Amino acid sequence: MSGATSPHDTARPRAAHSVHLEQLCRILDEQEETCRQLAACAQEQQAALLAGRGPDFVRASLTQAHLARRLYFLEEERAAAIQALAQALVRSEGEGMELAVLMERLPEADARRLAARTQELHRRAEEVAAVQRVNAQMIQTNIQLAAALTRQRVDPATHYLTHGAGPDGPAIGQLDRHI
Repeated sequence: MSGATSPHDTARPRAAHSVHLEQLCRILDEQEETCRQLAACAQEQQAALLAGRGPDFVRASLTQAHLARRLYFLEEERAAAIQALAQALVRSEGEGMELAVLMERLPEADARRLAARTQELHRRAEEVAAVQRVNAQMIQTNIQLAAALTRQRVDPATHYLTHGAGPDGPAIGQLDRHI
């Protein structure tokens, strides 16, 4: 038998390469969409915090937890798809190959396609992180305000804070300095 390769020898790896590339692109698209949903959810949380709508905040938080779990499983799928594509591309164990290294070995058009999807995913993830940072600050401020208010005396007849210092805290005028 000669050392020449048949057309079938190169067609199968190209077909596998194409299938794995499509799978990886689909996963990246799903991750980007999940991040978009997470960002929308974080914005709902923020609106609920600003409006003082506790049930809406809880609902958005539960949805966010579900989406975070979905993102976790998609990340596992993405890692497996990268390895499958690496194995199809280099015809050897691609174990532990990073996406950046894999993209260097892909044809230019495929690498650009993956790079575009990856950049969009990163942009969405940063969007989620930015909204979440604001939400975390708002929650922390609310906790501090609640703690400061519970240290104040409330006149049961009027339901207003009294102006004098209570046994557990400062006068109402000093409240701002505690927050």
